[in-house]
Amino acid sequence: MPDHDVIVVGGGHNGLTAGAYMAKAGLDVVVLEASDEVGGGVVTQEVTLPGFRHDLHAIAHVFVQLNPLIRNDELGLLSRYGLEYVFPDPAIAVAFPDGEHIEFYRDPDRTAETIAAISPADAQNYLRFHKFADSMLDMLVDAMFSPPLPMGDFFALLGRTEAGREMTRLLMMSYLDVIDEWFEHPKIKAALARWVSELICAPEEGGTGAFLLAMVPTMHRYGVGFPVGGSGALSAALASAFVDLSGTIRTGASVDRFLFEGERVTGVRLGTGEEVTAARAVVADLNIRQIPEMVDHRFGPEWDAKALRGKRTAFSCLVGHLALSEAPVYAAGDEVTRAGIQEFALPLPELRQAFDGLKYGTTAVGMPSAVVASVWDPTRAPEGQHTLYLLGYAPMELEGQSWDEHKEEIFDEIFATFCKLTTNMDSTKVLSRSIKSPLDAARFNASWPSGDASHLGQQIHQYLGNRPMPNMGYRLPSDGFFLVGPSTHPGGGANCGARAGVQAILTDLGIDPGPVLRPS
Repeated sequence: MPDHDVIVVGGGHNGLTAGAYMAKAGLDVVVLEASDEVGGGVVTQEVTLPGFRHDLHAIAHVFVQLNPLIRNDELGLLSRYGLEYVFPDPAIAVAFPDGEHIEFYRDPDRTAETIAAISPADAQNYLRFHKFADSMLDMLVDAMFSPPLPMGDFFALLGRTEAGREMTRLLMMSYLDVIDEWFEHPKIKAALARWVSELICAPEEGGTGAFLLAMVPTMHRYGVGFPVGGSGALSAALASAFVDLSGTIRTGASVDRFLFEGERVTGVRLGTGEEVTAARAVVADLNIRQIPEMVDHRFGPEWDAKALRGKRTAFSCLVGHLALSEAPVYAAGDEVTRAGIQEFALPLPELRQAFDGLKYGTTAVGMPSAVVASVWDPTRAPEGQHTLYLLGYAPMELEGQSWDEHKEEIFDEIFATFCKLTTNMDSTKVLSRSIKSPLDAARFNASWPSGDASHLGQQIHQYLGNRPMPNMGYRLPSDGFFLVGPSTHPGGGANCGARAGVQAILTDLGIDPGPVLRPS
């Protein structure tokens, strides 16, 4: 007799999301997680000093605010399991080395006022662009958290209306191309490009135009959320909901092989040799690149080649987690200091050159991002002290150098840039720090080769119905075998995107997902 109805391999926040919905559907579900803690990249730990709680990877929760899981509280995370978000306003400030800056408030008119200080024309352009993008947001949201249509059908649907045809054109462009069409001033262009780059895609990558279309109206309509207690609060709420729905979580349970009988997947084998079996489905919250070896290449060389051919993200991050004796004060002014995220941009064309350098193994130390979450969430640090999340863009691999040997000195350059942009920061204000390179990220999570937490880049050729390969959806080529997580639609980030995948899984299992998606 099988041990469970469903096995979920991988306890990242997407695995927990899928598991919770399937448990809500009445299935006996076990989540197997290799590490000692669930959550994947959506975790919070004391990596510097006791009492300083740092988000190791995901920190800002943007697109999850659009997800009906949160908007409609479908699993009770907000009403029953203590998940609470703080929405700083302004959400984001982008500052330049000369002190000029732009703040992105929830109110688009107030945002336009900050743009007008640099370019009155672009202030009006911004309001026009926001109106245009906001009119398309519901269409994007519907596509994001439901199983994707085949790409041919998707484009045929868009082709029925003028707005849809315009969206098709923009989807094919880079987001810098879209910015160039709508805006005039080089600093406004640089600020918008720097902001959208937080999705870990370079401004000139083709097929990324959707990100500007989504980011602007999302921020104004929903804000940028930070979970009280740290990013891991989302994973903890998901785990609690799952367990209360009679789900089982096993940590320290590393899966090394999937098991089959004929054309059907039947379970998994752990590194210890233990076998765990499933009556109805096995769901992998893994990188698709891990699947060929874990199934002993049973799907054939052509499928393996498709699984391995995906283009990875353009760059990664070097992140410092710092315990501070006081909060930073930014030289650009109080508005920048109050923002949820401080981003520092270089003017064009220096910004474009910095992104180009990432392709060739050089770091971008001159445009750090900073978050001091303890300013608006005092649970993250002892009274009067603060946490700092300081990020610099970095290549996956350094040109001719080792990350282990050079990460500290490279981060010193990022920190020096950061200090020059404040009025009060220097090394004496740092009580402790922990520096994480792309190589450290790869060691942290086996699904992140080279530190690529998104598994694949999110250009249109491997997005929507093309992710991870055309028209695959969430179905692996064996009965009852499914894939969720960043390798599948809607991609990476703390977005609980497996809500889309679980609809396809439940449908295949003969279960109507409608009642499962209703708040209970």
